[in-house]
Amino acid sequence: MIAQSFDNAFILAQTSSYFLIFILMVFEGPVITTAAAFASSLGFLNIWIIFFLSLLGDLVGDFMYFLLGKGGRMAVIEKFEGKIGFKRISKLERNIKNHFGKTLLAIKFTPLIGGPGLMLTGALKIPIKRFLFYSFIITLPRTIFFTALGFYFGLTVNSVLKYLKLGEYALLFILIAAIIVYIVYKKLFEEVSKELLKV
Repeated sequence: MIAQSFDNAFILAQTSSYFLIFILMVFEGPVITTAAAFASSLGFLNIWIIFFLSLLGDLVGDFMYFLLGKGGRMAVIEKFEGKIGFKRISKLERNIKNHFGKTLLAIKFTPLIGGPGLMLTGALKIPIKRFLFYSFIITLPRTIFFTALGFYFGLTVNSVLKYLKLGEYALLFILIAAIIVYIVYKKLFEEVSKELLKV
């Protein structure tokens, strides 16, 4: 699944306009950012535009979820109580109120909690300026990480393959290596997020 999504993202990044890449980054930021940065290292895209679009796309996505939650607290909580569980929603709500920065960090890095968690921050009437400030502080290093991961990994692999004169296998090797790095990253941050949600 991860392999297929990265492969598709890489192909999309090579063949799409910057506008389409931005739209995709709003919904699938890390995968698209890594793939687009990878494509940048091979000369298909401009790395600085990719970095800016990734940062903006992540913030826009967060803010959309926040506004959805702000529109109706009860609707948000009722929708996710059954899926996540009342006890977990109550704990998340308490952590948002008492440890906003740490909890927002965990929300953004935990699969399946991201959308509901961001909507819950809006539902709890967190001030917009506070939300945007913390969202930016968390998003900036994450964007730097994914952009650098894709770009420098692509440069390294490309130069090694040229040195070894294995150019015909370059794309296959690059994709396999990038997928492995991405899977390791996901597993690492899932564990970190679980620890942060125990606050």
